[in-house]
Amino acid sequence: MVLICRAGDRSVEAGGALEDAGFSNVATVMYGFEGDVGPSLRRGEVNGWRFDGLPWVVSACGKCGP
Repeated sequence: MVLICRAGDRSVEAGGALEDAGFSNVATVMYGFEGDVGPSLRRGEVNGWRFDGLPWVVSACGKCGP
């Protein structure tokens, strides 16, 4: 199971909870989707899934997405 959140903190906590519940194949995406806060106090400027140019799309439902 692979977990991702905005900056990586919550997914690490969730992964620990899953492991405590007996799941053994758990991974988290380092720095999350948007990454750490950068020099201009915005996310997505220094690291993260989106910063690294990894694939993503906005949901077609129009109600959710990054």
